[in-house]
Amino acid sequence: MVTLEEYETVDLFSNWDQKTQPIITIDNLKKWFPVSQQSILFSRVVANIKAVDGVNLFLNKGETLGLVGESGCGKSTTARVAVKLEEPTEGSVYFKGIDIFQPMSREEELAVKRQLQMVFQDPYSSLNPRRMVLDLIKEPFDIHYPDMLYEEKESRVLEILAKVGLEDYHALRYPHEFSGGQRQRLGIARSLAIHPEVILLDEPVSALDVSVQAQILNLLHDLQKEFNLTFMFIAHDLSVIKHVSDRVAVMYLGKIMEMCPTGELFRKTAHPYSVSLLSAIPRPDPRIKMDRIILEGDVPSPINPPSGCPFHPRCYKAQEICSKVTPQLEELQPNHYVSCHFPEI
Repeated sequence: MVTLEEYETVDLFSNWDQKTQPIITIDNLKKWFPVSQQSILFSRVVANIKAVDGVNLFLNKGETLGLVGESGCGKSTTARVAVKLEEPTEGSVYFKGIDIFQPMSREEELAVKRQLQMVFQDPYSSLNPRRMVLDLIKEPFDIHYPDMLYEEKESRVLEILAKVGLEDYHALRYPHEFSGGQRQRLGIARSLAIHPEVILLDEPVSALDVSVQAQILNLLHDLQKEFNLTFMFIAHDLSVIKHVSDRVAVMYLGKIMEMCPTGELFRKTAHPYSVSLLSAIPRPDPRIKMDRIILEGDVPSPINPPSGCPFHPRCYKAQEICSKVTPQLEELQPNHYVSCHFPEI
């Protein structure tokens, strides 16, 4: 069987040095969605939903970065921009040193998209119900490698189905004939089909039973080791993040509050928002009493976020400067970044 590398016609990444450069760098990323007011004759933009408002992130080759935060904080939008499913309002995304939103030829754009894939939160809505599994997983080959023989495409589909724990006969079924866990395996298979280097996982286990969650997490771990993959893992469950991630980025209202190695986050939490999240983790032993921090109020609207630090209206350490000056994401300790005027460390 011919390797996929032999079909490549564009080499964009020859100058990238994986020892010194992250595989993905997100620089001051903003994604605003306009809110329009309709009239009989005209439509005008009256506000913007600031879903992502100045995010700085990086992923190193072969690691798993966990991205956590409350619903609506911009995690999924960040991931969608990072794989070119959305255009940024401002800022840049670099993959192997290449700005993926710079003008490109179709061949160059496909070369980038081959390496950046995504697994969506709802495995059913992301699969076309009118197409068989064989066609769903074969589609990436049709787009990226149109010269590949049909028999070879079919062989590769069956091979990737086996990798995710499904059988050959599953290729001739439709998505509605599978359970939720099996559908998520199909989503993983489709993202893995053309051998990407980075996969962004948008809450891949949140809709599954606990026992199935464990199976999917173990599958992802095995696939990451086998194919040397880099993951961005979006989740709400901090116990899952602790289990799967090498580093964690905590997000709130479109901004990164804290980013550091996983063990350090749970041992030396610096940002008050991270402290409050960790205090809410359920403990398996009811006899262990924890000092839980209850945040006051609701998450502010991304249409009209607070001035200064976005977390200051709910922060138990907030002072006057917090409402006036926006803190920058700074490296307080080696590889430990915090956006706070009064961090815990």
